[in-house]
Amino acid sequence: MPSILIESARLIVNDQLTTAHLLLEDGVIKRISKHKPSARADETIRANKLIALPGLIDAHVHLRDMQLEYKETFQTGTQAAAAGGYTTIIDMPNTQPPTSNAQRLAEKMAKAKASIFTNVAFQGALVPELDEVIRMKKQGAVAFKLYLNKSLETFDSSDGRAIRLALQSVKLSNSLITVHAEDGDTINQIRAASLASGKIGIKDFLRAHSPSVEIAAVKSILMLCKSMNVRAHICHISTPLGVQIVQASGNSTCEATAHHLLLDHSTFRRQGTKAICVPPIRTAKYRRELWNLFARGEIDILASDHAPHALKEKITHNAWQAASGVPGLETSLKVMLTQISKGRLSLGRLIRAGSTLPAKIFRLPGKGQLRTGYDADIVLIDPKAEDTIRPDDFLSKAKYSPFEGMKCVGKATHTIVNGCIVYQDGKVNDTPVGRIIRSEK
Repeated sequence: MPSILIESARLIVNDQLTTAHLLLEDGVIKRISKHKPSARADETIRANKLIALPGLIDAHVHLRDMQLEYKETFQTGTQAAAAGGYTTIIDMPNTQPPTSNAQRLAEKMAKAKASIFTNVAFQGALVPELDEVIRMKKQGAVAFKLYLNKSLETFDSSDGRAIRLALQSVKLSNSLITVHAEDGDTINQIRAASLASGKIGIKDFLRAHSPSVEIAAVKSILMLCKSMNVRAHICHISTPLGVQIVQASGNSTCEATAHHLLLDHSTFRRQGTKAICVPPIRTAKYRRELWNLFARGEIDILASDHAPHALKEKITHNAWQAASGVPGLETSLKVMLTQISKGRLSLGRLIRAGSTLPAKIFRLPGKGQLRTGYDADIVLIDPKAEDTIRPDDFLSKAKYSPFEGMKCVGKATHTIVNGCIVYQDGKVNDTPVGRIIRSEK
């Protein structure tokens, strides 16, 4: 593995930018110094106009693959991640087949191993059987996902006994539960009534996925987790009251996506059903309040919820039939750097939300910080580079975005994974150097 000297980069120290040299050897950060090392490195990156950040960690990614290769593969998804400044991503279990046992997790890991350009960790689907949760944990699952919206139901989450058994399994295995917090029973009732009366528009879809549906689910699951002393993480939160409930719980964390933080219902006028996701993009009022909570650090982390689909699955006159989700790996960093350029967000807050706290919450040792001895997962950014989001240029198979046409300031120029340059000046290198990241033993 070649050594790399990142020369004269700027990095954040005590919330201030300072210039330093970073020497990378054997996949780790060997030295960070104000003085240029005397030893010659195999490669040198002259970074005098660039800022070095710890590689971004995306805790919520749908890499698809397996029986959904037409939507995304481990190769295209991790190439997109590298282009977006991500060095580690965590894959979701609602694939085909779902990641609901240790054998399926092992099959996923085996297929991913030879084709990933960034590091990848995997979540397992939450199941009530303790033995199976323990087997998935031993196989390497870093968390277990519960879909209260019933999009992946390995047991009846409306059954109080079943959900307590599942949470007890998480507790006894010393694991983390992640939650899609929407009340699936309520959603399904409204959906059925809407379809019966011919209500198939985006407004009808939004009514079924109202803020109250999220708030009720957040409140009920966190009350149960607190009573059982289970560590919980709420995914893609979209309501300010939901954030307050998380904060009050004392034993949970939450994430927000760029599209929930920066977009509102006007997006549907431009994009139609292409912008459908769950939970949905909210009103301008919700978006403003959610952004303020994120900028202040009251929402723990940033996640993309990268959810690629074939474009034909997104465009339909019937909103209930539109595939739910938008791609985000190649846009999240750009749109956040643009907010920094406008003075709406600090660089330190982006580092904590995008790197440091995800590593802490998901217990990823050696990641999330620029420190001697830590993994050499680094993204270099040009804070002044101007760019326009063009989905046709994505490395992801999903060639659409709710941010299409947005003019951005700031982007990744180099992505370094395990001490190797994976992405540089618009191109991904040919060699997949990513590793499977497993839960701590």
